[in-house]
Amino acid sequence: MLKILTNNRLFFIIFFVWVIFGAVLQLLFTPTEIMFWINRHHNSLSDSFFRYVTLLGEDTIWFSFLCALAYDNYVRENDRSYAIKVLLISWLSKVLVSVSLKNIFNYPRPIEVYQHSGQAIHLVDGVTMHHWQSFPSGHTMTAFGFACVCLFVQKKKSPAIVALLIAMLVGYSRMYLFQHFPRDVFAGSVLGVGIPPALKGAKMLFLNVKKHYL
Repeated sequence: MLKILTNNRLFFIIFFVWVIFGAVLQLLFTPTEIMFWINRHHNSLSDSFFRYVTLLGEDTIWFSFLCALAYDNYVRENDRSYAIKVLLISWLSKVLVSVSLKNIFNYPRPIEVYQHSGQAIHLVDGVTMHHWQSFPSGHTMTAFGFACVCLFVQKKKSPAIVALLIAMLVGYSRMYLFQHFPRDVFAGSVLGVGIPPALKGAKMLFLNVKKHYL
């Protein structure tokens, strides 16, 4: 695990800054204060921007990348079997964790909590509002998970860093669109980045045990 951190120092520095900032923000302000501060600071350009940015947190981004890898592997005959395995296993693990936690906690979403509060709520046209299964944010988890997977399947580090910055925008978009609380986005980002290295670490541990004891 330490090797993964040191070999991808810039990626994890940026991510840890995000985590620390998110943690401090939630210690200093209540979820209501954060949500309505974000909700008050809106304009038509931001509405359009975040409405489409949030789509980058859907599973289609994984499927598109998988198709590209499959094409490279089977049509162009470049060996991308390792990348395909990493992507599939990480995606399935992400889906399992996200769906399980959403159903276990089944927390209400912001619109469900505040719709009768009497406070003015700005909603973006064309966005379907969801009321339950708030924790964790699946879009955020998907975007951050995809960014971390890029570390293991791309030789260059720049695609992963770009994907990480996009993931941060996706996380913010979930609060801007009034779909998730800060805690949901925070948890989604930590779980998303945590799953791929955890799977890689588990594989290394298994191989080590197999080598010495089996």
